[in-house]
Amino acid sequence: MNKEESKQVLIEELGVYFETEYDLPPLAARIFANLVVTDEDGLTFEDCLEKRGASKSSISTSLNLLQQIGFINYFTKAGDRKRYFKVSEKDAFFINKLKQSLKKLEAECKIIDKVGEYNALHNPAKYIENKEKKEVYLKCLEQTRDIYKKTINNLKNLHE
Repeated sequence: MNKEESKQVLIEELGVYFETEYDLPPLAARIFANLVVTDEDGLTFEDCLEKRGASKSSISTSLNLLQQIGFINYFTKAGDRKRYFKVSEKDAFFINKLKQSLKKLEAECKIIDKVGEYNALHNPAKYIENKEKKEVYLKCLEQTRDIYKKTINNLKNLHE
């Protein structure tokens, strides 16, 4: 398999991953995958149009979505009216991903506590039966939360 074929296979694989992991529409996921693996500084609207073969409005909608959620941004070059799209700064992307995971984890902790409180009041036998499991699980979530926070700080400190 030559470089271009390998690149297309990787773009498709990444696209499927981004669709499921970030709940992106298929075209936006493929455009993002293209931007992740491109050898160029950035891709123009026309580059995205050519590589994906979709309509102008679909490409535009996908690029706008990716910008709104902070996955990509654009820059211009002196003397060139075109916008060049690229993946947001790498650490910002990773930090945002970790913050998303942290938010989900904290929501899960709250809901587990609410279920525990409900069972303590209305189903004491179930509360007692699940108390140890709940404590072990919540401890795991707390440790994971601490790791996420530490990693976010480490990424932020890379550029200071």
